[in-house]
Parts: sequence; C-alpha cells; structure tokens
Amino acid sequence: MDATAENKGYTLGLKNRETGQDASKVYMKPMALYVPAVAAAAVVALVDTLGRAEARYVLTVTNNNNGVSVDKEFPELADVVNETGAADAVKELINIVRGYDEDDDHNVCGW
Repeated sequence: MDATAENKGYTLGLKNRETGQDASKVYMKPMALYVPAVAAAAVVALVDTLGRAEARYVLTVTNNNNGVSVDKEFPELADVVNETGAADAVKELINIVRGYDEDDDHNVCGW
C-alpha cells in the first residue's frame, strides 16, 4: 500500500442479530478508541441508534483501507453496554485488524 494513499479510516459497527438492523461510524483516527471511555461511549451511541432492544449483537471493526474486518458476538444487551466489556472488545478487535496490517507491512490510519 502506498504510504501517501488516502486514509479511509476504520468503521466501528454494531448489528442487532434479531432485527438485522445495524449502525456504524467511521473513525479517521481510530487510536482514539483505545481510550476506554471513548470506546465505551462509541458503542453505547451505536446501541442507542438501534433502540436498545434486548437481543444478541455483533460488534465489528473494519479497516476501510484494506477491507479487513473482525467481529465479536454479544449474547445480550447488558454485555454490549457494559463499559469495561465494550471498551475491551473494541481494543481487541482493533488489535486484530492492526495485526493484519503489520503482517502486510501496511501503515494505515496513522499507525
């Protein structure tokens, strides 16, 4: 990947497995999501967009520069809105996506 290529950011997404509804937001500087309060607030904002229905959810992080995407399942709403669990899940997913970047010697999104 050309280091001068346009940064397309990372997408944080959440899908309600029962209704199929999803919500997402693109982060041009995803390193901000390493701050637990920021990550937790981002997840809660996505939950609020979906209406806080009691359901199974899947949280997804996608690198928009190379298409690498990983997700994590949550069996119920309480697990998704738990501040510590949400922040840890976001960090874990970003680290997995970044691992693919490092394997390919890509430097995207400021890392």
